[in-house]
Amino acid sequence: MNNFNSIETFKNGLLEDARLFGDGYDFQINVNNSLYLAEVKGIRANKGKFRMTENEFNKALEYKNDYIITLVLNLNDSPTFLTIENPAYNLKFKKEERLSKPIVEYHLISDIY
Repeated sequence: MNNFNSIETFKNGLLEDARLFGDGYDFQINVNNSLYLAEVKGIRANKGKFRMTENEFNKALEYKNDYIITLVLNLNDSPTFLTIENPAYNLKFKKEERLSKPIVEYHLISDIY
């Protein structure tokens, strides 16, 4: 959040935090009447892979060039930023379905009084 203005695409923009909304992106950034949806992903090294949730991928398909992945590369040393517009079009992804493992919960037997 503190460094978005150092990214050329977002320079002088107004940032709105959307992480708690669960809408498939982390931030909305308004730059000169253009609204970008930005999803931030981190990679520990200078190169690597990242994954997108189904919700994130669907938003990328819907918003195309207005959806931008911002990668924070080299997290272990000296972080740098890489932005990728329209990641659903400009990158190749493979869909993988994950089956959740069973969830164990403990339910109280009687009311607390």
